[in-house]
Amino acid sequence: MMLMSSMTPARADRTITDMAGRRVIIADRVARVATIGPVPVLNSFVFALGEARSLVNGLPPNLSGPRWRMQYLVDPDISRRPVLQGGGGAPLVEGLIETKPDIVLTMDRRNVDLAARARTPVVFLAWRQPNDVKAVMRLLGQIYGKTEAAEAYCSYFDMTLGNISTRLAQRSTQRPRVLYANLKRMTQPHLIAEWWIAQAGGRSVTDGDRPTEALTFSREQLLAWDPEVMILSNAAEVAEAYADPRLSTVSAIRNRRVAAIPTGVHLWGNRTVEEPLTVLWAAQLIHPDLFKDWDIKKEVVAFYAMFFKTSLAKPEVERILSGRP
Repeated sequence: MMLMSSMTPARADRTITDMAGRRVIIADRVARVATIGPVPVLNSFVFALGEARSLVNGLPPNLSGPRWRMQYLVDPDISRRPVLQGGGGAPLVEGLIETKPDIVLTMDRRNVDLAARARTPVVFLAWRQPNDVKAVMRLLGQIYGKTEAAEAYCSYFDMTLGNISTRLAQRSTQRPRVLYANLKRMTQPHLIAEWWIAQAGGRSVTDGDRPTEALTFSREQLLAWDPEVMILSNAAEVAEAYADPRLSTVSAIRNRRVAAIPTGVHLWGNRTVEEPLTVLWAAQLIHPDLFKDWDIKKEVVAFYAMFFKTSLAKPEVERILSGRP
């Protein structure tokens, strides 16, 4: 069912179609943008177009702190900007009225009508399938008038995954069992992981039809799966997994093949614009001998410079890849 766009700003002079099929009238030049909902994810798309300075809002309290340190590095002003949403992710209409963004970006349909009360065009973005990241980038490229930058990202996405696929074709039948998990909650937390594990040459032990974003499992199920590689939510969980005698028989534990998922401007295991880096990192973890000549650190530095317009020092790269908050 299509959502109806409602408000027309006084200086709007072009129409775009968002990812809910809504026709939204926006200003010819978009210079001030509010992100409402999963703010770090939305920000990552804006960062990838080199438009961090266009953001008018900061990170909400539940999505701020050390874990999001790279958001502050890419966008140093983010800590000084107002919070424009409540703890549940709903927009603060009065804040939107005061900050006067040209548009609001959201991935939550419930926020569309609420944000429109501020008499601001609302653009809905969707990301359920892996290739949707390119659709989002192209739409934002249209909005910002930066179609070349959007296409550069899409080309990088396709080229990186294509190069990984070509390398993996050398041993297509060898796909180790992989578990991506939050051990504290005993969940596979993000559906997108089923995709990036496969793209990286692994066989996810949790893969299968499921209606929910997260999949809960038991310790007994983990032992039965006996993953050969485990990717956990953070470095602390890795230490806990190695120290847990109940997991000592798991192949990944016995062979010391447990790692923490990196965290850049967003958690790499989630839907993030850094997803090509996720696949490359995971491919090196799952098939270390096959990708030993690929330097993930240099790739991270190049990605941040090219898309986020941010220079990374060696400690920053190591922190991203360590999975530490």
